[in-house]
Amino acid sequence: MTLFGTKPVPLPTGSWPARIGAIVIAVMFVFLLFQSRVGFVLARVQPDAALAVASGNPEALKGKIEYQLMRAKREDAAMLSELSHRALRAEPYNPVALRTLGLFAAFEKKDAEADKLFSMAAKFSLRDLFTHAWLFENRLSTGRYAEAFSEADILLRQRSTNWDVVVPMLAQRLKDPRVIDPMARMLATKPSWRGTLLLNLADEKVDLEAGHALLARLATLGSPPTTEEATPYFQRAAAETRLPLLHRRWMAMLPRATRIKAGGLLRDGDFTGLDVPPPFGWRFFPDDGVIAEMGESLIPGQGSALYISYPGDKQVTFAEQQLVLPAGRYRFAGRATTDAELTAGQIHWSLRCGRGSEEREIAKQPLSPGVDRPHRFTLAFDVPAGCVGPKLSLIGFRSDTLESANLWVDALTVTRAP
Repeated sequence: MTLFGTKPVPLPTGSWPARIGAIVIAVMFVFLLFQSRVGFVLARVQPDAALAVASGNPEALKGKIEYQLMRAKREDAAMLSELSHRALRAEPYNPVALRTLGLFAAFEKKDAEADKLFSMAAKFSLRDLFTHAWLFENRLSTGRYAEAFSEADILLRQRSTNWDVVVPMLAQRLKDPRVIDPMARMLATKPSWRGTLLLNLADEKVDLEAGHALLARLATLGSPPTTEEATPYFQRAAAETRLPLLHRRWMAMLPRATRIKAGGLLRDGDFTGLDVPPPFGWRFFPDDGVIAEMGESLIPGQGSALYISYPGDKQVTFAEQQLVLPAGRYRFAGRATTDAELTAGQIHWSLRCGRGSEEREIAKQPLSPGVDRPHRFTLAFDVPAGCVGPKLSLIGFRSDTLESANLWVDALTVTRAP
């Protein structure tokens, strides 16, 4: 005979009492196996039927509690409490039963008891959304931030749909100074959601100063933000923070070796790829039909260059960098090369002061690049007193003939003029 797919079991031999006893044991095994298998399947979809098969089935009791809790009215509390106690008798550490009793304790404002029950439930299930959501909110509201962020980490590992709720909640809590250190310590462990949270620093609902405090604390903990992580904050701060202050903060965030390279009036003018965030590092604006990227110079042996290309059908900005220049006279120089004749002035460098509607151009350098040979250009310009910036931008005008353009730019420098 076979028992639900097990290997054949030979019928017992020997005396009749022994043979009968062995057959009884085999039949009992079949019944228990049937009860266990059917009960497990039914527990997931029909808890009442599963409980009819085995009244103490822990999975069925969990399912029954979940089902009733979703549809419960206040008068159902006694029934749910009784179900939860039945579940605990069948499985002393049943997380669904523990957190259901914890929920009733919280309703009755028995905070210590609720805390104990939810904490016990959390130990025996990392997957129970309700348990860890309650603990997360409770720890936040009671100022137990290190514990709250541990619960947040569990929620964010459970399912991706939790991210849209939990991450913005964490970011908006940064306005409380007590949050900064425990949050930074959690992020320093490199959880999978670190980059998403730092991206939220660009949200206007998040306190800007708190965002800087978090990035600075990460740096002191030996886990500074990467360029990609820091970019959203600095792009937002560029429109809201005084530029000299923002520049000092930007420099302080860089690793020492990078800080030395970024110390000039213009950064990465040879386009070798200095790994720093905007606005004081290069920001490129590729788009449909528009290329703006670092690459090799058109001329062999000339090293790296900024390569741009566009169809000439609209005005575009290819690249920009925020400069921090005191009032005075300066000289801007560089080289430009193309692979075909280009309309003079179609592409130009622009220096502008101010922000938003107050922005105004203070100098302009049209480019007349040499075909297959570098053409040097030099522009002397004055930064007036009170100028915020200036910002250096490479711009392409719309061509009347819709003439496409390819251009390589390199060897850029900004120096003080005598």
